[in-house]
Amino acid sequence: MSDCTQPIIWVADSRQLHSLCEQWLKLPWLALDTEFMRTDTFYPQPALVQVNDGTANYLLDPRSIDDFSPLARIMVSPDVQKVLHACSEDLEVFQVLLQCLPVNLLDTQIAAAFCGYGYSVGYANLVNAVLQTQLPKDETRSNWLQRPLTEAQQRYAALDVEYLHQLAVNLKQQLQTLQREAWVADESNLLINNFLEGQKLSNASQRFRGAWRLNQWQLAALMELAAWRDQTAQTRNVVRSHVVRDKSLFAIAELLPSDVAQLRKIPEFGDKSLRRYGEHIIELVAAVRAMAEADLPPRLPRPPSSAQQAHINTMRDSLAELGQELKVAPEYLARRRDFEFMMRALHEGRSGDQVFPPGFDGWRAELVKPRLQKLL
Repeated sequence: MSDCTQPIIWVADSRQLHSLCEQWLKLPWLALDTEFMRTDTFYPQPALVQVNDGTANYLLDPRSIDDFSPLARIMVSPDVQKVLHACSEDLEVFQVLLQCLPVNLLDTQIAAAFCGYGYSVGYANLVNAVLQTQLPKDETRSNWLQRPLTEAQQRYAALDVEYLHQLAVNLKQQLQTLQREAWVADESNLLINNFLEGQKLSNASQRFRGAWRLNQWQLAALMELAAWRDQTAQTRNVVRSHVVRDKSLFAIAELLPSDVAQLRKIPEFGDKSLRRYGEHIIELVAAVRAMAEADLPPRLPRPPSSAQQAHINTMRDSLAELGQELKVAPEYLARRRDFEFMMRALHEGRSGDQVFPPGFDGWRAELVKPRLQKLL
């Protein structure tokens, strides 16, 4: 079983954090991780920020530090690379705690996929594969908001960033040898872009996979209702389902009810929700009903037909072979939405570069496009 080889330093004072950040601003990169709690809240409750600078493991206490602006300056500095692993949830913590997102990000899960370790590899498995070290799992579901943290909790949190730093050193060397540093930087930055897109209220309806079945009025209602629900959940800091469940929200969009009484037909929409939100939901739906047809959103494209899916499968098989040749997880060569975009483009009679989705350039244009062009 692994153990820390570097000191664990508890940081609970803003002045101490400021001094450390002055030092860290001079470094080329840092390894970071977070611990948080989220059960019935929309936003995560930051409980710990771990930093490793190559010499020590620093555990920053959000429950005691009242000024995190020095760390925010590091987070937005393009000169200091921030190394994290599978960081989508960490981004939420940074947004809550620091009101910013990392600039110059390296996600080691992405780096691993471009070094031949496979797609979406978990942190413990990656540390084991790259560093031949087995990490403990005993504190995974710990109460990170309690104070003081136990020695076991502190050790667990410190190990995460101590080995993340070692992991990054190894993966960085591999990426440099393979000349894929820019590839991973692009994909890591795409994480930030996707996160920001996902935060937009206007995109709240995109999590509903069956929305392609809706007509234009129903889709407009779903978009309005989903945006309202997200905003309400954020304001109350509760999970979305505590406002209205997905199933209920989708059913309301399908029904387009004109009065509160009709909401009683909605599955899993109880009396409490009816009293609290019923009138407002009817107002939202009424506004959609009053929209001019020209202002309605276009219907969403249908999923690929069986013939199109067979075509997609052929392309996927070809890219799986290319992934083996390149030692790159094929999921990063082209994503499901890329294949679906290409199928729609072909159906619409487009050709040449117009068949490929936006952003399908750079190294993909050089390596992936030629392989797919033979199959389109």
